[in-house]
Amino acid sequence: MGKSKYFKDREEFVKVMTALCERLKCDPKVGADVAKANVIVRFEYSDPDAAVTINGRDKPETPGDFISYCWDSKTPEPDVVMINSADFSHRFWHGKENPMLAIAMGKMKTKGDAAKALALLPAIKPAFKIYPEVLKELGRKDLVL
Repeated sequence: MGKSKYFKDREEFVKVMTALCERLKCDPKVGADVAKANVIVRFEYSDPDAAVTINGRDKPETPGDFISYCWDSKTPEPDVVMINSADFSHRFWHGKENPMLAIAMGKMKTKGDAAKALALLPAIKPAFKIYPEVLKELGRKDLVL
């Protein structure tokens, strides 16, 4: 495949996405709404390769968290798997990609119940403002689109 336009390697991409997950898992709007959807979604990324599972079904162990996440694990079994590039994800979290269109055009592939994942879109919309903040906090203002 190609190389990421935004991330120098897997470590950098995982660091950025982990920082985003850390903010969202306890966010009273995003985290709570994702938990209400009662769904487990795994995102499988390419260029660089990585996978994160977002668990909105099982109650997290950490008090104050609404959802949990784990990297590169096949468990828990997801309801849906979303497959796309790290660069697509970066643009998506800026609110610059339309998942419905991306699926239709083959830029994003799905396995399982895609409707469940797409139903999360209203819940995660506030994250489009949070993601650029996370990039700035990480000293990566250069990545803000």
